[in-house]
Amino acid sequence: MKHSATEYNVLSYLLKMNSMSYEKAIEWAYSQYTDEGVDPFIEKISLASDVSEIIELISNDFQVYGEPTQDFLAGEAASKYSKERLSLYDAIARILFDLDLELPKEEQQELYIAEDYFGWHDHAEKEAVRYVLPIFSKYRPIYEHAVEQFGI
Repeated sequence: MKHSATEYNVLSYLLKMNSMSYEKAIEWAYSQYTDEGVDPFIEKISLASDVSEIIELISNDFQVYGEPTQDFLAGEAASKYSKERLSLYDAIARILFDLDLELPKEEQQELYIAEDYFGWHDHAEKEAVRYVLPIFSKYRPIYEHAVEQFGI
């Protein structure tokens, strides 16, 4: 099966961020082999000696450098929150401050309102979640769809 540059960009990002190990990448590459053979590029990946070699192969062949879309990055934070790998505050802060995404003005405003609760409100998370869940529900599937083909 042929994969697009966008898909390989996601793979490169996952490897750079240590979200996918070298072993998992090799396992994924071997899982792409069929009775009809395998895409020659995936064969190159399966023969790579380390993560940096896989990233270099992707960069050289597809001219992508592991820099995913803003929707993907927002979805990553939302997914990590839903899987309890990030607190709600950390997910909001990642989107607003760490990534500095250019989301639609309305979404940014909702995120800022939610973030503001954490400085003073006794039930900040309960209040904030009302503002962020619609946004997280929009972006989380984008991330999860992009990474599911790599077994993440």
